[in-house]
Amino acid sequence: MAAWGWGDDGHKIVAVIAANNLTPAASSQVAEILGASAADKRAIAYAMEAASILPDTEFREEDKSTAPWHFIDICLQDHRADVAARCPEGKCVTGKIDEYSKRLKEIRYDHWGAKGDLAFLIHFVGDIHQPLHAANDADRGGNCVPVDSHSRETNLHATWDTTVVRRLEYSIDSGRPETTAHKLEQIYAAEKGADSWIAPDDIAWESNQVARTDIYGALQIPLEPCQPTANVCVNPAGHPIELDSSYLEHADTLAGHQLAKAGFRLASLLNEIWTQPAAPTHATGNSAPAEVPSATTVDSQIVFVGNRRSKIYAWPGCGSYDRMAPANRVVFQSRETAEQNGYRAARNCP
Repeated sequence: MAAWGWGDDGHKIVAVIAANNLTPAASSQVAEILGASAADKRAIAYAMEAASILPDTEFREEDKSTAPWHFIDICLQDHRADVAARCPEGKCVTGKIDEYSKRLKEIRYDHWGAKGDLAFLIHFVGDIHQPLHAANDADRGGNCVPVDSHSRETNLHATWDTTVVRRLEYSIDSGRPETTAHKLEQIYAAEKGADSWIAPDDIAWESNQVARTDIYGALQIPLEPCQPTANVCVNPAGHPIELDSSYLEHADTLAGHQLAKAGFRLASLLNEIWTQPAAPTHATGNSAPAEVPSATTVDSQIVFVGNRRSKIYAWPGCGSYDRMAPANRVVFQSRETAEQNGYRAARNCP
C-alpha cells in the first residue's frame, strides 16, 4: 500500500491540535526534543508541525523499509480478534506506535534519535486515524480504486489523504492547517474528554469500521477475498468510482472529526509518556541545536559535535565535523558526555 496518510496538511492539523492540549510537563519535554522554546506554545506547535511530516518527506527516502509502518491491512471481513495478526513482527502502524511510545518513555531511542522517534509517533497517530490506513479490500487501502471526482487525485486513497483535507480547510475559510486545527478544536471541544488515548489496536479497529461503512459501504464497493499478504492490486468495483459533491461533503465532515480525534488522542498519549517536565540542565544529546562556530574551541574547550539522527559524534579534524546538518546538530563539552548519551565516535576519529 502506498501510504501517505492525510498528506502534509492533515498531519500538521493533528500536530497543532495536540500541541494545544499538552500538559506543561509534556510540553517542556517536546520543546527540548524538537529544539523549541518551552515558554512559547506557538513555537512548540510549529516544531510539531515540522516534525509531523518528516516520516514522509525524509525518513521514507532514507530508509525504504519504513513504508509498511504507516498502515495496517485489516480486511473488511476481519473481526476485532484478527487485528493483532495483521501486524506481523510489529512492523505496522499499531506496532510502531507502541514501540515509539515506549522508546520515548524509557529514553531508549533508535538510530533516528529522540527527534526522529517523536516525529514518527506524531505521524503514526495521524496515520492510524485515516480510515484507509486500517482497511484493505485487495485494493491496497483504496490505492487501486480509480475515482472521478473532478480533482487532480486519481485514486480513492489519495482523495482521502489530500483532496478531502484541502476541501475541509477551504470550507472553514482558511486554507491553512493552523487555522483549520483551531477551528476543529473548537467544533469538537465537547469530545476532548472522551478522546483520551486507547490501545492502537482499538483505534485501528475503529478506523476500519469507519472505512467499511463510510467509504466502501457508502460507495457500494464490493468485498474481495481477504488476502492481505498477497500484495494484489485490484479495483473491486471494476470501474472508476464517482465521488459526487454529496459524498465529498460527508467525507469532509468525517475527516475533520477524525483529525480532531487524532489530535486530542496524540496529546493524551504524550501527556501519559511525560508526567515530569524536562530538567533545565537535562543533557540527553537531544536538546536544541547549538550554534557551532567554525573555530575548533569554545571557551578554550574542544567542541564535540553530535548528529542526533545517526548518533555519531566528531570533533575538529575528523569525521564529518563540518558537514553535520544544523537541524540534527548538538554540542557536547566532552567525549564522555557524548558517549553517556548513546553517541559513538565517527570511524575516522582517533
